[in-house]
Parts: sequence; C-alpha cells; structure tokens
Amino acid sequence: MAVSISLASYISEDFVALFEFYSSTFDLPEVVELHSDIFRGADVSGLTLGFSAPVVYEMLHIEEWANPTGTSQYLTFELESDEAVTAATDRAVANGARLLHDPYETYYGAWQSVLADPDGNVFRINHFR
Repeated sequence: MAVSISLASYISEDFVALFEFYSSTFDLPEVVELHSDIFRGADVSGLTLGFSAPVVYEMLHIEEWANPTGTSQYLTFELESDEAVTAATDRAVANGARLLHDPYETYYGAWQSVLADPDGNVFRINHFR
C-alpha cells in the first residue's frame, strides 16, 4: 500500500492572515484552484498546507474539537541549509511569529528553530545535516 499526505490543515478565525503568514515566510505559492471564501491552500512541494475558516468544524461534524487547548501536533519545515533556517526564522518573526527557541544544533545533528505562528500554533524550521 502506497501512502502519502496530500493536505495538512489549520483552522483559524483569520485563516487568510495565517495563510499569508506561512506563504510569505516560506515563499509558498497559493494552490489557486482551491481558493474559496472559507479556504486557502499553499503548495509545499506537492503537499497542500491548508487554512480553513472555523465553519469547517460544523461542515466536518467535529464541533467538539472547536476549542482545542495545548499543542498536540506541529509541523516541521525542512530547508536546504543552516543559513536558510536562520533567514526563514528571521522572516517568520518579522511576519508575526513568536520565537520559542533560537536556531540551535539539536542532539541529532540538525540546525533548528522553534516558533509559534500568529495563532499560537507551534512549528519548527529545520535543516538535517
């Protein structure tokens, strides 16, 4: 069985602003054919990073998850070099992210920073060496 992930999504009151944050930070093009009043998508090397309006809780019949607390998942954006990680970290902060951990060398040899986006979602910017 071949498995792939086609879409990873955030749900946000200001889904357009969150889309613009990630698109601008990582220079991601919009998946124009998915553009709607309740959704934006950014192409991340073939995976669509989605941003949905809160109405999707009702549309998907998952209203009980409408007010989550805590971070139970996070995305890691893999870049081509240590310098690219540092530059993207600086762009993310300039675009409104909160820096949780400066770029550093991990115990497994990666160069990585940890941030929270404007909605408070944790994400990492990484370069495996």
